[in-house]
Amino acid sequence: MVYTVPFVNRSEELRVLEELSARGLTKPLYLYGPEGCGKTRLLREFIGSFRGVGIYIDALEEKDVELALRFSRVLSTATSILAEVVGSYTGSVGRVLAERVSELLGRVLTSLSLKGSKVVVVVDDVARAIGINRIEWYVKRLYELIWRAVDRYGIDSLLIVVTTSEGLSLDVVARHTHSHIRLLWNLGEEGFRELALRLEPPSTSAIQDAWMATGGNPRALIELAMDYGWEVDKWLNSLERRLLRVAEEVRHRGLAKELEMVIEDIDSIYRNPSREMLELRRLLIEENLILSKYMETLVGRELAPSRSLGIGRYYAWQLPAYREVLRKILDEHRS
Repeated sequence: MVYTVPFVNRSEELRVLEELSARGLTKPLYLYGPEGCGKTRLLREFIGSFRGVGIYIDALEEKDVELALRFSRVLSTATSILAEVVGSYTGSVGRVLAERVSELLGRVLTSLSLKGSKVVVVVDDVARAIGINRIEWYVKRLYELIWRAVDRYGIDSLLIVVTTSEGLSLDVVARHTHSHIRLLWNLGEEGFRELALRLEPPSTSAIQDAWMATGGNPRALIELAMDYGWEVDKWLNSLERRLLRVAEEVRHRGLAKELEMVIEDIDSIYRNPSREMLELRRLLIEENLILSKYMETLVGRELAPSRSLGIGRYYAWQLPAYREVLRKILDEHRS
């Protein structure tokens, strides 16, 4: 069993993060993408190799401070600051660090005399940790922190990155100009193949079948390979058990016709924005099945449409498998 999964095919994204960290941004970078696309792995790898002041916060970590907070090598002696910031708080350590990010940054910069440094702060999975109802406030707070910190601590540049897979948070954050919203997508076909070959596929055709089912999603590929022995049908059956609940909710709300339209063409949401279609849109985004793709990718390109992978011009299925499983459920209900 291969438990050490390699980090592959993100050189462009690492280059962009390096460039942004060199000059900083005046707004937080709100990095959004499908569940399992590799946001966490990318940012941990970046902070691990960053030559400046790097702070990574896993906002979902409940108890382990060492997992909740990681530093770049420049800050290898800064762990003593943790106890001061976390204090006697007994709730989720990741959430308290995310909420006290201003205090944490201030203590690190003043305690270690890091004037003139380049600084990167990452707060990972923040929407789920603090709640979508507070994300608007949180992003604005980070925006204000950038301006205060650069002036107060005399640092050379500051890049703050916030990540989420919660699509509903985009509708809130995008109403304002407090952030730069960018999309991190699944692996491209070349990178997906490289990762798949490390996971000991039984055949070349197994890699292609996995590509068409997962759309390049690294977590889905790892699950398919390690937990289901590359048997796509078994993996799809496991997804079906989850999506039966969604299909039941769709039928209960009288949205089956709209779902059929979206299965055939996901941009039906944009072209036919009826009340029912927008209700379905919210449901599918809330369930992390689809996402809006109106923003640029992190590397500055548009995510190219692909009918076979369920990627439209305006919306995309997070995994092609979701579309096919829902199609099967609807077909069986009609028969």
